[in-house]
Amino acid sequence: MEERHKTLLIKNLVKFTNDLDPKDVYDELLEGGVITQEDTERINHLVTRKERVRELLMGVLVRKGPEAFPVFRDALKSKYCHLYDLLTEGMCATDSTLDTVKSEIRDHYKDRLRSIHPMQWLPAKPLTLKDVYVKRALIKINKGEKTKIDIDQLFAPNEDEEPPKRVLVEGDPGIGKSTLCHKLAYEWSQNSCSDQCGGHSFDLVIYLHAEHLQSQQTIEAAIMTHLLSQDCDISSNSLKQVLKTSSVLLIVDAYDEAYKENVLLDQIIEKKRLRNSTLLLTSRKNFLRDKLTYFDCQLFLDVYDEPQQLEHVMKLAKHENFPVAQFDLLLTNEDIRGLYDNPLNLTLLCLLHTEESCSLGSRTELYSAMHELILSKAGSRMKLSIDDMEQQIMRPFYQVVFDAYPKSVIQEEQLKNISCGLERILQVGYLIKDVTISRLQEKTRFRFTHMTFMEFLAAKHLAEVTNQERRTWLQNSLTFAMTTHSSIGLQVRFNANFAPDENVATFLFGLLEGNLEALVQMTTTIMDCTQFSLHNPMFKTNLCNESHKMFRFICELHKLNPGLQDVVIKRCPSKISLGDNCSAKCLKGMVIICSLQNLKPRSIYLDVNHICYYPVNHIILLRELLKCKSIDSIEFEPEDNRQLKHFLEALRIGESDSVQHLKITKFHSYKELPPREIPFGDELRGIHLKGFDKLSTRRYLEAVSKKSLTALTVQDCDLDDRCMQIMSRQMLNHRLENVSLLGNSNHMGRLLSRLAHLPNLRSLEICLTEMNQFESEQFEKILKKNTLQKLAFHNCGFFVDLYKLVSSNFSKMTSLRELEMRDSGDGCYYNFPPMHPILLGIHHLSLQAIRLHYFLRDASLLALTTAIPSWPQLQELHIVHDPSTFTFTRPDDPEQFRYELTEATVQSLIRAITKCHRLKTLLLKGVKIQDGLVPDLCKMTDSLLQLNTFQLLFQYDETLTVDGFESMRAKFVQNRGKLPWTCEHKKLPVKRGN
Repeated sequence: MEERHKTLLIKNLVKFTNDLDPKDVYDELLEGGVITQEDTERINHLVTRKERVRELLMGVLVRKGPEAFPVFRDALKSKYCHLYDLLTEGMCATDSTLDTVKSEIRDHYKDRLRSIHPMQWLPAKPLTLKDVYVKRALIKINKGEKTKIDIDQLFAPNEDEEPPKRVLVEGDPGIGKSTLCHKLAYEWSQNSCSDQCGGHSFDLVIYLHAEHLQSQQTIEAAIMTHLLSQDCDISSNSLKQVLKTSSVLLIVDAYDEAYKENVLLDQIIEKKRLRNSTLLLTSRKNFLRDKLTYFDCQLFLDVYDEPQQLEHVMKLAKHENFPVAQFDLLLTNEDIRGLYDNPLNLTLLCLLHTEESCSLGSRTELYSAMHELILSKAGSRMKLSIDDMEQQIMRPFYQVVFDAYPKSVIQEEQLKNISCGLERILQVGYLIKDVTISRLQEKTRFRFTHMTFMEFLAAKHLAEVTNQERRTWLQNSLTFAMTTHSSIGLQVRFNANFAPDENVATFLFGLLEGNLEALVQMTTTIMDCTQFSLHNPMFKTNLCNESHKMFRFICELHKLNPGLQDVVIKRCPSKISLGDNCSAKCLKGMVIICSLQNLKPRSIYLDVNHICYYPVNHIILLRELLKCKSIDSIEFEPEDNRQLKHFLEALRIGESDSVQHLKITKFHSYKELPPREIPFGDELRGIHLKGFDKLSTRRYLEAVSKKSLTALTVQDCDLDDRCMQIMSRQMLNHRLENVSLLGNSNHMGRLLSRLAHLPNLRSLEICLTEMNQFESEQFEKILKKNTLQKLAFHNCGFFVDLYKLVSSNFSKMTSLRELEMRDSGDGCYYNFPPMHPILLGIHHLSLQAIRLHYFLRDASLLALTTAIPSWPQLQELHIVHDPSTFTFTRPDDPEQFRYELTEATVQSLIRAITKCHRLKTLLLKGVKIQDGLVPDLCKMTDSLLQLNTFQLLFQYDETLTVDGFESMRAKFVQNRGKLPWTCEHKKLPVKRGN
């Protein structure tokens, strides 16, 4: 039953319970198929007549379909004429108000939405919506899988689900979100959308800008202010009743432009208002992260593909009476191909192309060219040169725009004090007065037809200020979210959220191309604050990373000046992860940076997810990226064999013109065996398998058995004898340099004899839980050969024989540069052997990296502290005293207790680290921080000038006071511009007996 009919029954329920006997209408209701015999029996079981009436109306009829109301009303006509008239008159009154509102709004849409104005300085040449609109598809991501939804099917009923009540449509600037809203509202007013779209199932379609709700207390007030004519004779209460009893689609555009202090819109999103109405909300990406749970459906408006680009140009040419051939040269310009996939950019490119021939290579150049065209036309009208226009009018205007752009509109008061006067500003053609869908809004304010124009002019202001002012804005724009503990602020994680200002910064980056000093400063600030250099697995996500902003900014430059190249190369990350929603500009920027001539070859690891959902242009750019000499290897996690095959063939993995090292991780739902013929290229040189069962591991190993591998890693895989045989044969390949045999309790000692005969073994990561005499001898041969540059022990337990063997050979291993030791993680730490015996003689090594992920005692840490000064080239240090090992149970003592490193031991470690002036990466996890350690910790962060990654995950108790923590926090905040860091904490339990 429709809401308005339910409301009418509830409103008159008392009259029905007083007068009606349900038995008098049973026959008509049964004949009309509204109720069943079982319904009548259930009703008749009730004792009183009033109870039976309530059950008939509220328990049965309201749950039936829309036909229930008219059948019930007609059943009353013969015996209950007064009740029949009551429903008829009430329905007519509601229907009459609904018809009036519907007529008013439809007329309004027909008048205001038939055209769009992408270029506000050409108001005489609007674009007719139906002539230039290109049909689009929306992208829905569910559990990592992308599906396309036709816009005509947006509100169509789904066989498996209820129609969504809260729909979010996100997209980049200029991608067509507002045009989508225009289309939906305009076609509803025209009755022109397809029968299947679901749009006409709504009695009303209310289309408002998010800003329209900011100053309103109720949705009725917003509608009466912005959609209804001033002489429309409808009261707020009548409109409220219509909204309550009708099927309503509320379209709210541009949440990102008016989300601050918008209480009414927040209430609607959270279903505190209009709970039963449907909301479609549009926004740029990342503005609704804390409200996503309120949406039943989250969609993305995707970029134009090539057929859509061509259709857009053809429609625009026909609309403007231009020959399509005039745009041939534009469409074949490779320099600006990245602009074509955005509808607004493509429209502006075409319209600009008709004005004059110009060379455009980036979005900044596009908007700069348009800006010059606007000033040229305005200057001709005002008899001023472009230089005079800039000096006398535009520079003061840039300041006003910069101050106003966070709120998306310019108030009249903000323009009154400009020296050139309000009228001259308006003559330029950028501003439109009261350009919202409104007939009543009398407040004088001004806006741009698109937020991007406002952001460009704000960037023009920033390009003119001092370096310090620009840096201050940039640092303030990087919004750092701070999570604090309930008693004292002991968890601090600065996380850049740059969405509101990214477009301004993008334009600014392009505008500063001729100012190397300013560009270098901006690049350094952004890279440091977004932790561009840091790959932190704790924060791994399938979404586009914050640090990718730098890749997108780079696309605005013609070329990278050598001075800027040095800054980028110095901070270039060793691992780049591609998210599901990374844009083509992310990839283009990666290609630009990874192609830099002075970047170290094979220094970057690439992590790719869900490549089968990437559009064609992403695949093309990925191929270009994999040709870069700086890319060493690529990681992929296929969900099935189809994805595996598509990935390997599309990117030509293992071919001479692509990456030749590959890591494949088993996806959690990957059930099928890999195909017998896996299309690895002949030039495949490295394979890394992780997490596979025996049969799958065997398939992969067989596929690479005849490849001349230089690297082989088998991690956390189940192995049978056949797998071990294949690996053993692979180790006859003397080109093999890097071998990792890790996890799943597989005894790898049987492979040591083959490893000992590899002449060029450079890196060995291995799990050795036991060794017989022969295996010990083979392992010692490996150590004494002195070819190893990296040695890692994983889950070895460090039994006594291994202690003696390793420590006795440290003095002979002069080539070793990286040492890594990870414990077994079995939790039996009460009788776990101390680690320091294996560290005896470690000072003989010339280490550049040491990683200890182990349960540490004071003696172990002191042994390490003593050795650190022996490593002047140390660049990476990990000390992970895992917090999970702080509490454990002894068999003879069921009480929980903890083992702590003493303050003096930790202090000695920090002071030793302070002198490691070449250190670039530092991870300290599980150490206890007390007030006495804070000065040393602060001094350490000041002294490590080359440090570009710092993670501190510490323990604390009452010995760290608020003052101590605040001193440490203040120092870290002070250094945040030059030191990307992450700080987390865990409070220790109170010791028993204290």
